[in-house]
Amino acid sequence: MKRITAVTQWLIIAGFALITLWASAQDLPNKKALLGKAHQSYYNLRHEGLSGMECSLTPNWESMLKDVRKQDPKAADAAVKTLNQLHFVTSLAPDNSVKLTHNDLTGQSDQMMSALKQIYGGMEQMATGFFDTWKAFMLQPPFPEVNSKYQLESAGAKYKLSYKEGTTNVVTNMGRDFAITDMQITTPEFNSVIKPSFSKTPKGLRLNAYEATYQSGKAEENTFLKVFVDYQDVDGLSVPLRLNLSGTYGVQPFDIQLIFTGCQITRKQTASVR
Repeated sequence: MKRITAVTQWLIIAGFALITLWASAQDLPNKKALLGKAHQSYYNLRHEGLSGMECSLTPNWESMLKDVRKQDPKAADAAVKTLNQLHFVTSLAPDNSVKLTHNDLTGQSDQMMSALKQIYGGMEQMATGFFDTWKAFMLQPPFPEVNSKYQLESAGAKYKLSYKEGTTNVVTNMGRDFAITDMQITTPEFNSVIKPSFSKTPKGLRLNAYEATYQSGKAEENTFLKVFVDYQDVDGLSVPLRLNLSGTYGVQPFDIQLIFTGCQITRKQTASVR
């Protein structure tokens, strides 16, 4: 699980949780076979042949400025007119890195340029933050390697998977169909939990939403996040169409919608065989 590298009021993808107590948990003798099945249970764009992707990314400015419009409609109209001139493009590379580029608006006041600078930074962290979580489920199995070190236990109708990545401890709880119910992450810097939900497709479980919370040593950075993902079919692959992000950063609420359009897909020369 990739470590979160930045905190913004728009997007944080983690949080605190209580560790579930498993009174009757037992280490499973066939854990490699079970984890192998878990790997195969998820929709994987890399296995389907995805090499890279590039999309235009457009925020719903009207929705974001709805409170401003209630107080000053003319100011909201002027802001939307300026913001509609912005063009963002997000790209996903074969090495799973994500980049966001944008055009620059010239001839703006110093106040507007300062606001635009904040928007550029917020959009970049929002896009890369979303992809950090999304690609952990959609570009690779959300599990350690089958032959790595981990503990897989059975308790009632669930499995509990525990492992370490460097100084990070991860505890994953999932149902008997291998659909993850929550991932608890503990690092020296923060405690967090991600609660994903999935839709079942002929090619495996596909991430369609998640809740995430984050708790560090700073109360003003504690965050709760809800994300819903709608998909579109591009060249036979499921890629994002619409994101709805809402929650709180500290005590400040946020509610944002992003639209992916004009997506172009680059396929591998030879897709992996599942």
